[in-house]
Amino acid sequence: MNYKNSSYKHKDCCQTSGLNNNSTNDRYQYVHYCYTNEAVRNIDFQMVDQGFVENSYILMLRAAKSLSDFIGHKYSKSKNITIVCGAGNNAGDGYALARLLKLQEREPTINVRLVSVIDPEKLSGDAHSAYLDWLDCDGTVTLIAEAHFSAADLIVDALIGTGLNRALEDEWYDVVEAINASCKPVLSVDIPSGLDTDTGASHGIAVTADHTVTFIGQKMGMYTAQARYYCGKIHFASLGVADILYEQIEHHAILLEWNNLVKKLPCRNPISHKGDHGHLLIIGGDYGMAGACRIAGEAALRSGAGLVSIATRKENANAITGARPELMVHGIENADDLEPLLEKATAIAIGPGLGTKKWGVALLDKIIKFIKHQYRSDKKNIHCVFDADALNIMAHNNLVIQSQDIIYTPHFAEATRLLKYRSIKPTTDTNRFDMILKLQEKYHGTFVLKGAGSLINITDDIAICPYGNEGMASAGMGDSLTGIIGALLAQNLSIIDSACLGVCLHAKAGDQAAKEGKNGMLASDLFPTIRNLMNH
Repeated sequence: MNYKNSSYKHKDCCQTSGLNNNSTNDRYQYVHYCYTNEAVRNIDFQMVDQGFVENSYILMLRAAKSLSDFIGHKYSKSKNITIVCGAGNNAGDGYALARLLKLQEREPTINVRLVSVIDPEKLSGDAHSAYLDWLDCDGTVTLIAEAHFSAADLIVDALIGTGLNRALEDEWYDVVEAINASCKPVLSVDIPSGLDTDTGASHGIAVTADHTVTFIGQKMGMYTAQARYYCGKIHFASLGVADILYEQIEHHAILLEWNNLVKKLPCRNPISHKGDHGHLLIIGGDYGMAGACRIAGEAALRSGAGLVSIATRKENANAITGARPELMVHGIENADDLEPLLEKATAIAIGPGLGTKKWGVALLDKIIKFIKHQYRSDKKNIHCVFDADALNIMAHNNLVIQSQDIIYTPHFAEATRLLKYRSIKPTTDTNRFDMILKLQEKYHGTFVLKGAGSLINITDDIAICPYGNEGMASAGMGDSLTGIIGALLAQNLSIIDSACLGVCLHAKAGDQAAKEGKNGMLASDLFPTIRNLMNH
């Protein structure tokens, strides 16, 4: 069935030039901000309310032009493009895009097939205007039952957009499932349909896109949690939003950028010696777990620490020094054996392979007492990293330290234990941003919530790491991150810089190692790339 109506004509007011339609050449200070769905809607509204554009339809046409430019660049050979529209402005973007593609004069000619889940006559506002413009250029609309996705070279997802706050049902669920089953390239408009823009969680099912072109402001949920799977590669188009609006509207997270962070790497004086580059003490390695602290130790050395000592079971000493003789390994029978090592350290990392038995509990208790003693003395506080079993011991024994000198690096399950959540698995309503704020409120320190799109709480912001890949889901990766962050702390970087730079250095090293293949990636595969990134 086709819907057709040619009674309306709308003037084309598109004034954009695609993904690089920023009003200045370098707007990094604004582009790296991330917003809630509500904040992005506010920016959209203020563009019209403050007179930067005549009406909101102009922004819709700019979005369509950005999408058209992207398709021309990335999918220039696609002849058959199917655009799947639902309701609301996301559908309006789809109709406006369909019109631009149909009117293009290019070879090969594009065959645009527009499929609607609803009767488009029910559309309102700008979406209805875009629909009428599509009809005005002799466009037709096909019902979803006749979609035939298998015939498409490219599918454009313009179904739902940012307004979704519940699970997809009925025909909406079915069409998303059909898009995903088509095995065709998919471009999502603003955000993959079915995804929560504020949390990155899916509502049961979401479109799995190869690319997503997002508008107005970066959405905070698109770079973390399940969104890392659904969004594909993300491209941002500001649609010409005025700089002043980015200043006026509160952002809710920051997207970390390696090229800015790398400037914070410590520089070496030509006449320096090993003692000038910090001494990290790593505590861990109960029986059968020597590898964890050994991985953390080498990661620390590759991250520039001048000296790395490992406090572990004495039975581990030969194995660790045999594999990496540059590490100084000390056999520890009881907590008091740590005393001379603590005096020499400039930073401490505890947790890799620590175990949760009596030995590990005693060592952690010693470190906690050491931290508390620092506040009662005139000595400079030593910064620490708490990871792995150090976190599990804290959770099991309800230990709350509330020190600003600690970086905690829990993965999701460890975080749920610290917060006393019942479930240790992410659910469709899991909000990682809410979790890290609750962790910081309870324990005070700086938290790295590890996972796809790791989060870091920094002062009044939450930072998101956009790097890393699924190949890093292997044993020892968390231990290597602990060593990296500990090494940066030992070299006198601040708590915040050590956390942000350490997380991104680790993730970037994983991306470099993934060039050799993601399956079978080992934590030790990152060591050469860590060194390379530290020097470039």
